[in-house]
Amino acid sequence: MTQKKVNGLFTLGVPPDRYHLPHPRLGLPVILLVRRVLLRAFELLRDEKFNLAAASEDQVTAALRSTIENNLRQSGSIVGFSRRTYETVVRQGQVANYDGSRLTKAPDLCFKLRDGEGDPRPVLSEYDALFIECKPVDTTHAAGGRYCDDGLCRFVQGDYAWAMEEAMMLAYARDGRTIAKHLLPAMGELERMKSLQTEQIPVPLTVAGASSEKFAETVHLSRHRRGFPWRDGKGQATAIDVFHVWCFCG
Repeated sequence: MTQKKVNGLFTLGVPPDRYHLPHPRLGLPVILLVRRVLLRAFELLRDEKFNLAAASEDQVTAALRSTIENNLRQSGSIVGFSRRTYETVVRQGQVANYDGSRLTKAPDLCFKLRDGEGDPRPVLSEYDALFIECKPVDTTHAAGGRYCDDGLCRFVQGDYAWAMEEAMMLAYARDGRTIAKHLLPAMGELERMKSLQTEQIPVPLTVAGASSEKFAETVHLSRHRRGFPWRDGKGQATAIDVFHVWCFCG
């Protein structure tokens, strides 16, 4: 029987021998494709004169999701990203955390690959995806407090992407905020290093498709331990790699 939490009112719905943890890695090509989709969506929003500098976090995220879903996924204009290869992109879809004690966690964006033909993969389908947490970083939203302590921490503590070993942070960077000048100092603080269980502070990726562009910084990668146990006696959660995508929004 599946392990149940929350006074026996929570279940994964499948027996332990039907899924493996961690789920297979998505791989860097998927991460960089999603980044390309995000950057193209930002470009289209600029073409529409959408005010990225003044819009709230929710307004930017909603506009991104609409552009990605109604334009890019439907048209298939970005090679590799289409209705055939990806399911509907979800914004703030409710998922449970690692032990079911919180049933209404809502990651900002979720990209889920479509299953291919043949036998089902040994995964928990609803938790098998690239989960993205989006945060503004500007004069009123600090890289430390807003981005790290209210965003990145969700991957470390098992709220989001708890079955995965990869996740993404998307920054709406304004007022000259950069990874080098603002994120690295914030993440380098001793107490935050401890709270985020940081094994590796963000380092730039030196691969094709990850480099800086006119409105985006080079993709950075950090690694974090996770202190929670996986369900059904599947052991201690492994570390998670978090890809940091910072887009300039004014």
